[in-house]
Amino acid sequence: MKTGIKSWHAIVKFIKYYFSIGGLARTLLVPWRQERYESDERGIWRYIEQATFYLFAVIFGFVIRLLTIIAGLIALLVMVILFPVFMIFPINVSFENLVRNGSLGREWAYPVTWELDKHGRDLRTNTEVLVLDHDQAIEKMERVLSRKNQQNVLVVGQQGIGKSTRLGHLARRMYRDLSAAALNGKRLVQLFPEEMSVQEIQTCIQEAVKARNVVLVIENIERFNIVGVLEPYLDQNHFQMILTTDWGAYNETYKHHQNLMRVSEVVEMYPPGDETTMKYLYDWVIGNGERKRINNDVLASVVILTNKLMMNTAQPEKSIDIMEELATFPDDIITTEHVEKLISQKTNVPLGSLQSDEKQKLIHLEEVIKDHVIGQDKAVKAIASALKRGRAGVHDSPKPIGSFLFLGPTGVGKTHTAKMLAQYYFGGEHMMLRFDMSEFRELESMSRFIERLAAQVEESPFSLVFFDEIEKAHPDILNLFLQILDEGRFTTTTGRLITFQNTIIICTSNAGATYMMANGSESEDLLIEHIVSQGLLRPEFINRFDATVLYQSLNRSEIEQVATILLNKLNKHLLKQYRLAVVVTDELIKVLARKGHDLKFGVRPLARVIKDDIETVVADALLQEPTPENLCLFIDPGSIEPK
Repeated sequence: MKTGIKSWHAIVKFIKYYFSIGGLARTLLVPWRQERYESDERGIWRYIEQATFYLFAVIFGFVIRLLTIIAGLIALLVMVILFPVFMIFPINVSFENLVRNGSLGREWAYPVTWELDKHGRDLRTNTEVLVLDHDQAIEKMERVLSRKNQQNVLVVGQQGIGKSTRLGHLARRMYRDLSAAALNGKRLVQLFPEEMSVQEIQTCIQEAVKARNVVLVIENIERFNIVGVLEPYLDQNHFQMILTTDWGAYNETYKHHQNLMRVSEVVEMYPPGDETTMKYLYDWVIGNGERKRINNDVLASVVILTNKLMMNTAQPEKSIDIMEELATFPDDIITTEHVEKLISQKTNVPLGSLQSDEKQKLIHLEEVIKDHVIGQDKAVKAIASALKRGRAGVHDSPKPIGSFLFLGPTGVGKTHTAKMLAQYYFGGEHMMLRFDMSEFRELESMSRFIERLAAQVEESPFSLVFFDEIEKAHPDILNLFLQILDEGRFTTTTGRLITFQNTIIICTSNAGATYMMANGSESEDLLIEHIVSQGLLRPEFINRFDATVLYQSLNRSEIEQVATILLNKLNKHLLKQYRLAVVVTDELIKVLARKGHDLKFGVRPLARVIKDDIETVVADALLQEPTPENLCLFIDPGSIEPK
């Protein structure tokens, strides 16, 4: 009996909704056509034709609406007669299901809003998808919009979290009488300022105020200079609006706008959690007929990998974008390997099972780098170990794959180690993002540093990030490193989340190098103690690194090895370009090492010696006519022997 009576009430409520008797009664004399009729005639006939059409539209609208009101009253009378039937039979009907097909009377009960209908879009017409209001933002918007004053909303949230989707959901709730009583029957209409003049915007606002059943929506207001146009209407109780923006624009501009904040309530929207995102993806799969090709393991893989590697956009948009691309694959079954391949292509981050050649590369990484970095075995070993753990899947942390602080004098291989690492692990020296921290000594340079760092890591999330002479940076910038090294991420002033989870961070410092050489010390602990005591770097900064590695000064034998590497590199280039090579002899190597060995500047003098004494001779040979080919160029060591 209770079920039947409840169903009877639902049907009566639906009849009132469907025929919209009250709304039709209020708009009996509104013209039938919503578009303004424009005559092609000239002179007085133009006005006569328009007036005639207007009169006809009013009469036609009056008749149609009156007949609809009568039909609604008859339907209500029938329900009164059928009430005993519902008391006897347990008929089960819900209002929510009945209203899904819309309302006939509400379509015809409209005030005159010609310009608004021309330039705006009713958000209830947006594609209907699953909406799980995980942060109760819709409920809060309904409360604010139901107030008698200060009834405007400023929605703040990251791009891609579903602001537009939830506004469309709210618009349908209002249209279907499922929202708050003060909002039921109102329209949520979006304007597009980029397509409108100021006069057109003002006309639309005036129509909305006069209609009293319109809530205006302007999305991404940071893209337009629109607030000044809206200000004259902010205090009008019959003017309501929903504006949306992102966190960067809100923090930088709008939260300081007193008039806007006075009449608006901020509604914050956040990305959904993994479980909610999975529900959205499952709904997408069902709605697009992909259930036979895509299973839950694939959905879970999409959520996990997009969270980990695609930090520029938010859930659920980034996962849905991946799903749409996966749906274009011709394969009968989509697997997690497809997901890994696609996301790897989009982010340049290698994913999936390690191939045999890559396994061998990682196993032999230490010895390969040692062939190019001379005399720094401890540093190479620490880095190689971290990379093996990270690529093999042992590393499961939001922190960077590895973070290292290289200490020691200049010219001993700190930068060269980083270059070789970028070459062999990340695929090329161009994958090393380099920052000279002497450029960021002043506090005023902090925002420039943050934006530059964020932009480069966003573009190359799988890379080596190299900070040279870290001790020269402003202390507040070093504080940022504490978060990066601990949490593997930071948020920019514009609200972008930057992750370092797939990077290796290397900081170098020459701090204390003079002390080390003056005291003949090669102790890492003593050097760190000196650096801390002198206030060059703070202990909490040094302790954040996975390893602090002291680079030692190179001895004569090691300088000779470096000279051999540099000459071999030069010969490789000469053979490829000119089919010419320098004859490398033990005596030539020894002379170059003696001339280029400087404890204070490391191998840098050696590079200069090779440029002056070897490359100059090669250049002289290449300038001869005819240009020599297939030539082994012998350089007499005695001719370059230091005097």
